[in-house]
Formats: sequence, structure tokens, C-alpha cells
Amino acid sequence: MRIERLAARPDDVVPALTRTALTFGALDQQLRRHPLREAVLFRVRLEAARQCAAVDGFLIDPWQLAASLEGLRPRIRGQDVYERGNEVDALRYAFEQYQWLARASAFQEEQITEALSSMTLPVGRLGVLWGSALAFREWIDAGQSRAPFRGALVRLWHKQGVFGGLYPVTGAAAFRTATSWDERRWIPAWLKALEREAAGIKDMIHTLDRSWRDARAQAGDQRRNSKAPLAIDIIAAHPVISATTLAARLSVSVQAACVLLERFVEQRLVVDVTRRSARRLFALKDFEPLRESVRKMRKPLPGRKRGRPRTSEIMELQEDDVIENVVFQPVPRWQPDFSDLEAAIKAVDTLTYSVSRS
Repeated sequence: MRIERLAARPDDVVPALTRTALTFGALDQQLRRHPLREAVLFRVRLEAARQCAAVDGFLIDPWQLAASLEGLRPRIRGQDVYERGNEVDALRYAFEQYQWLARASAFQEEQITEALSSMTLPVGRLGVLWGSALAFREWIDAGQSRAPFRGALVRLWHKQGVFGGLYPVTGAAAFRTATSWDERRWIPAWLKALEREAAGIKDMIHTLDRSWRDARAQAGDQRRNSKAPLAIDIIAAHPVISATTLAARLSVSVQAACVLLERFVEQRLVVDVTRRSARRLFALKDFEPLRESVRKMRKPLPGRKRGRPRTSEIMELQEDDVIENVVFQPVPRWQPDFSDLEAAIKAVDTLTYSVSRS
């Protein structure tokens, strides 16, 4: 007996559809010519990759992913090799999700194109939001993975004019365990997840915008021809920036740009996110968690020559290598109890023997 699925009705979808469309429109209007658009997009992609990885069972710190993307060495936390290995696996998975959303490889682009083609008929028949929701559900029912369709959604929003850029809004929260897979319930849940993600991006814009304006106001009284306010504008517009890039944008020498950056760091308007003395990268103070997620470079002992240290030499522990004196109690060894299983096997043997004798 075949059970027909209960299709979603307009009364189920239209309220959530309307709210999501209005939120999308307000977000696109806010970001279309925003001066901090690139910095916002950087943060949004990190958060989108984190959400997608979390729904798929991998919890990460998005700032560790940011450190990896900027060519820095992230701090891997964990009490033992297994916890550290799990964190590395989660970080690798989140990086793959970031690729699907922002920097797809050639192989990923092929699968994204296939996912886009699967949306053509539903989107043409039901519109971009309702049609993509139905296509997403059918894609999953066909046994396909979520990541290609998420990447396809980013391109669909831009292709259909929903957003003026490639914004990674995918409704990842709709795939949580407690969410019903019934079409009449899941499609509105997915639309609500899209609405919440767009609202979160709007809040992020307000936070970054306030930080930018506060830094600009606190730059101090400057000469009329001072380039400090413009430097703050340029730093805020980039996720992270080097002194060389800042000098090129300001049309000043690298030394002058370094002087400005050092002064901003002293005023706690800007943070050095690299934790090193060369090839430093800077960002507004809102990016301070990125600095805490970067592994600190080890400094050689004064007077020690290059090469591998001698066995007799005692290397000083760096700040990141300090281990607290914690006593770990060993887990008691598990002792299996097969008494019930042996009794069941004996009973089955007795029954088999009695049946064969009869």
C-alpha cells in the first residue's frame, strides 16, 4: 500500500515566506553599498560554516577557522591526543563547508551546478523561496548530501536577484534533530531558519558599524590633514590588513603606516591578530578573539645558536605550553560479563538437543 505524502499548502508556507522575503529585502538594502561589506561577509561566512558544521555534528570555534584562512596557525586545544585529533577533524570539516559556500573547488563546482539544475522546475513553478525549499527536500530524499545544495543556494540567491552578493544564507538550523521532516512542517521551519540567519547578519552589521564609528571617534584630535580617520576606515573595511596594504591604500610609506598601527594598538582601537613580530596582520578590536585563537610563536632562548638544542639544555615553556598540575584519575578497566549470554546459549543448545531427539 502506497502512502501519499501530504504536500505543503499555501496556508502553511505563506506566513513564513512573507517574513523571510521581507527580512531578505531589508538585509540586501542594508548591505548593497555598505562600506564594511567585505568585513561583514568575512564574518558571515565564518558563522555559516560553523552552523553547517555544527548541524552535521562538528563543533568548532569559528575564529580557529579564521586563523587557518588567513594563513595563521590556530591553537588546537584538548587534554589528550584524542581530543586534539577530534578538534582537528572538526576544523577540517568546517573548512570544507567554507569551501562549498565561498571558495568551491572544481569538483565542488560540478556538484553545485547539478544542485542548481535540480532547482529549475520547482523555482519556476513556486518561486525562489518556496521552490528552493521543495527542491532541497527532494534533494535530501534522493540521498544527496547537504553541502552541494548549500553552495547552490548561495549562487541561487545572487542569480535570482534576492541578494546583490554571494551571501551564505542556507537555513542550516532546519536540519537539527528535533525538526520534523514532514513537508508541511519542514518547509516553514526552513524558511524561519533563513529568516533568523538574515536577522543575525543584520545584528552583526550593527555591531561592526558601531565598533567602526567608536574607533573613528576615539582616534584622537588630529591635524586637519591627518590620515588617521581614513586609516580607521580602511582597517574597518578589511577583515584583517597588513601595514603594506594600509600604506598602499593611504599612499604613504610603510613606516608611516606602521606608526599609525602601533598608535592604534596602544589606544586599543586595533589588535595585532598574528601574535608575532614580523608579517603582522591587524584588525579592529572586535576581532580580538581571532588573536586568542592563534598559536603563539616560540621564542628561542637568548644566546642559543641555531639548530636542534642539546639534551642537557632545558627549554623554557612558553605561555601557551603551560600545563596545570591536574591529577587525572585513570578510568577503571571495563570487565565484560557474559553470564547472561552463556545462559541463553546453553538454553538454546538444550532446546535444540531435545527437539532433535524427539
